[in-house]
Amino acid sequence: MNAARSPQVPERTAQLIGQLVAEFAYRVDVLGGVTVAEMFCEDGYYESDGQRSTGRAAIRAAYELRADRGPRTSRHLFTNLRIFHDDGGGFRGTSIMLLFAHDGNGVHPAQPILVADVDDEYVLSEAGEPEIRSRRLTTVFVDPVNKPVFPFGHKVSGL
Repeated sequence: MNAARSPQVPERTAQLIGQLVAEFAYRVDVLGGVTVAEMFCEDGYYESDGQRSTGRAAIRAAYELRADRGPRTSRHLFTNLRIFHDDGGGFRGTSIMLLFAHDGNGVHPAQPILVADVDDEYVLSEAGEPEIRSRRLTTVFVDPVNKPVFPFGHKVSGL
């Protein structure tokens, strides 16, 4: 995945972050999300519209709950990735997610159920690989009937 980057972001880091974003979609769409939690820092969080799962165990549990609902066909498309260096020594990324999803296997209507702005924070592991410190989705468009089903862990206070 090509990404626009600020001059302070090394090209290799931008490439690795682009690969991380693409891998996230693959792990959810093809592997059912079972290994997505390992892409986050131990205390990282995943948030959408005031609901949050914090820590690898909570993120893993949310994807297990999603899988318990039965088969789900999904395609997460990320585009317009922009990467910036942040003042804390890590990196920030913004992108747009377009989500097609439907319960069950097989071919489904080609109607997006969600368009969201994605705001990520990344840190580099000791091995120099990026991990997600936080991923925040902000809904821009949503299908009023066929909505996303990710069971976030808890409501974020103050939102």
